[in-house]
Amino acid sequence: MIAKFLNSLEAILIPMLILLIAFIVDAGVLFYRVLPKDMNKDLKLFASIMLGIAVAFPLLLTSVNSNLLKHKYKIGFPEIFGFCSFFMTLLFFDVFSAEIKSFNWYLTSVFMCLLLGLIDYLYADLFVKKYNQIKNLEQQLLDFQKLKDQNESLLKELDKSGLVLQKSKEELFQTKENLQRTTGSLEEANEKLTCPYCSQLQKSVSAYRNHIGGCKDNPKNKLNGKNKSLSAT
Repeated sequence: MIAKFLNSLEAILIPMLILLIAFIVDAGVLFYRVLPKDMNKDLKLFASIMLGIAVAFPLLLTSVNSNLLKHKYKIGFPEIFGFCSFFMTLLFFDVFSAEIKSFNWYLTSVFMCLLLGLIDYLYADLFVKKYNQIKNLEQQLLDFQKLKDQNESLLKELDKSGLVLQKSKEELFQTKENLQRTTGSLEEANEKLTCPYCSQLQKSVSAYRNHIGGCKDNPKNKLNGKNKSLSAT
């Protein structure tokens, strides 16, 4: 459970939101410093907080949609966010004040600003990459589900085609049997209408009978012809 949570987007989002809250405070203090001094204090405080929120929360939206931004010289949102955090923290600690302070204070302040800027950069970069990874994974799952649905649809169509093919085979087999029976009947009919003497096929039974009676190859006709010849001599 813990390993799964640490590998999730929520585990990165929590410290990211904490950093954004710190960014709101940082920006709010800076806005409070630069707002007009004669401004009502309550209104000035409210305006500083609103401006801090207006600066901080768009950063979260920018990090989520950083792929839509133009990248020049391989500089994206994480680099800009880290630099802004570093410079704003320098201003927050009033490092550029005319008041001279100890070297140890400058060293500590600059180091903490660098550390905070680096952490902000790493979290922003990690958040962007993790968000894109999860988004790509979700898209892959959607594509996989789409392909799975298409595959199931094709399998159903294939099953239907198989049933149609099987039905066509059965109909073809039945037609073949009918054709064989018809051919057998036709051959039988032709055999009955074919003259056994001269092998001529007749068109009807009556034509067959008339032909048999007058067929010159009929032995009876030949015998009658000889008898007639003998009688004539």
